[in-house]
Amino acid sequence: MIYPSILERKYNEYSPFVKRLAETVKSTLLNFCESKGYAFTSRIKTVESLAEKIETGRFKKWSDLDDLFACTIIIPTLSHEEEVIQFCNNTFKNIRTVKRGQNKKAPDIFRFDSTRIYAQIKKIDALNPDNELSIYNITFEIQIKSAFEHAWSVSTHDLVYKSSEIDWKRLRLAAQIKANVEQLDTLILAFEQTSLIIQENNYPDIKIKRKLATEINKLFENGKIPNELQPKDMNRFCDNLYRLAVDAKKENNIPEIIEKLKTEIHSTSLKKFPRSISLFQYFFAILIRNKIIEIPIKNYHCHITEELTTLYPDIQIDNDFIFLYSEDS
Repeated sequence: MIYPSILERKYNEYSPFVKRLAETVKSTLLNFCESKGYAFTSRIKTVESLAEKIETGRFKKWSDLDDLFACTIIIPTLSHEEEVIQFCNNTFKNIRTVKRGQNKKAPDIFRFDSTRIYAQIKKIDALNPDNELSIYNITFEIQIKSAFEHAWSVSTHDLVYKSSEIDWKRLRLAAQIKANVEQLDTLILAFEQTSLIIQENNYPDIKIKRKLATEINKLFENGKIPNELQPKDMNRFCDNLYRLAVDAKKENNIPEIIEKLKTEIHSTSLKKFPRSISLFQYFFAILIRNKIIEIPIKNYHCHITEELTTLYPDIQIDNDFIFLYSEDS
């Protein structure tokens, strides 16, 4: 496709500034996203895509174009959206915001509806006049999508919109998938309330892990274990503790394990509580020293550190059953 020379000239004139703009915005938003654990994507509009946008007839002049550079912040759930909007508003000059659900949409219509922020880089000083081309007077777009929305977008876009055929069935299927995406986002936002109506199942492993979590949480709440030893993920902690019992063929001894841990902890003052090892290592040491669990355990590799062996020199495990930090360990 051949583009009018005026479009190419204008595009090439702006291109160096758009690239500098992209580098600046990406640097700022990537740092933010990495600190929050959000995903991030970006793109600079091609001349072909720009021509198609102008040919929609929706734009009166060049300065109306607002996504020569565009990026997407992908959040885990929609509950994180306001935080992202606030950061963008504090960091950039907000030209306008189109929030999710702001545009009128019939209840039986399912289409792209993510929040978009149109912004410019804030001027550091008055040395850049508004009528002079610079990175400060180019508007760019920030889309905010949930992980489900992003998956729908990247999965269906090429299948539907890059096809050489205009197919009602493809468009219908994409809309149906989008309806599922909206439902998933709604369920995540109402996760706590929705989980209450799920019928309980008397699955034994879950009952055991819940009992472990309940008793460990009580020890923290009662000040029997220092707060700094609180596991980052109690579910994972209880999974690991239960797996230790299962691998040691002691899954039927969970009540005994719980009582022995509680007895040892209640008899230990906070001042004497070992803080140089993890809570799991401490529990492991208690169970080994009291012969509730015997080592070695088949196909189980123990996390033994110098701190653990210094505190409990009576724990002796063959290297074949120890997690190794290097081949020479």
